[in-house]
Amino acid sequence: MGIYAALTITSLKMYFRNRQAIFWALFFPLLIMVIFGLLDFGRYVPPSVGIHDRAGNQVSEAFIHALRGSEENPVLDIELGPAEDLKGKVKKGDLDAAFVVPDGFGEPGRVSTIEATYDSRSPQESNVARTVLGEVLDGVFREIASVPAEYRSEHRFAVSNVEIEGHGQGYQGFLVPGIAAMALMQGGIFGVVFSLVRYRAQGVLRRLKATPINPAHFLVGQVITRLIISMAQTFILLAVGALVLGVTVGHDTGSWLLLAVFALLGGALFISMGLAISGMAKTEDTAAPLANIIAMPMMFLSGVFFPVSSLPDWLSRVTQHLPLTYLADGMRAVAVERAGVGDLIPELIGLCAWTAVMFLLSTRAFKWE
Repeated sequence: MGIYAALTITSLKMYFRNRQAIFWALFFPLLIMVIFGLLDFGRYVPPSVGIHDRAGNQVSEAFIHALRGSEENPVLDIELGPAEDLKGKVKKGDLDAAFVVPDGFGEPGRVSTIEATYDSRSPQESNVARTVLGEVLDGVFREIASVPAEYRSEHRFAVSNVEIEGHGQGYQGFLVPGIAAMALMQGGIFGVVFSLVRYRAQGVLRRLKATPINPAHFLVGQVITRLIISMAQTFILLAVGALVLGVTVGHDTGSWLLLAVFALLGGALFISMGLAISGMAKTEDTAAPLANIIAMPMMFLSGVFFPVSSLPDWLSRVTQHLPLTYLADGMRAVAVERAGVGDLIPELIGLCAWTAVMFLLSTRAFKWE
């Protein structure tokens, strides 16, 4: 028994000294459990509906209030604005539907016809908005007319339904740019970290130190080399998404140029982040957990697989400023939402700021040995 106990204790010591094994056996499952638990897929996510209120009377205000619901029990996510702007957002895929409330809404002796525009590419959200609209109209009619519930509202209200095909491309359109952004992150962080740590362990960097170059020269060379790889990787992934999944990527040459800009910025950002991590990590045993601790939360919290809106409000306010969130949102806006440069200023500023910080940190943290 003593031999078995000694071997068991020795094996346990060997296991707990292996940091990579501890990460994949304990920390990674915990991370996945917590992140997917926070996503709360069972929660009702209200469809986003734009409303233009031409009536501006008490009945229309009661109607909009009923559509909105309460903070505790939201019914629809309401956005007020001009009719044409709201219909344009439905076309772009930013809204699931748009309702136009006519003049004199709810007044006696007339039929008030609501113009309802739906995005045919979001059938589930559109059907929810359509059902809610009918139920709320019935409720408003019974409230203002003071008639028994068995009477219906057709004599006072009507709905004119219009289906348009928006630019939104469903989950595939959401996923493909997100995966391309995630690939930039993984290639930049993991590709750089393990290469640099291995170079340091093999003495390659020590020999380079004897040459007349400084860390900035070496780091810029690494960044340029890997940027070429990142650009090729991004366009291959987007092309496969277009050919295999049928996702329409961009709409003109300008869109592909913007995607190239985002690929360059994202590649530079995450390559710099990988260089910084490799400077902090002394061995491969410490490099792997450190890289994973940084990359894994971003992978699941930056809107790659699921919208950031699925997260709790307090968490989404933080994750919207993560570097991968800026990259994924920007690439998605260009690839499937036909955004222009003017629409992408926050994402471009965020990426530039993160890149500057990471490159400065990488030059400070870099070590030859």
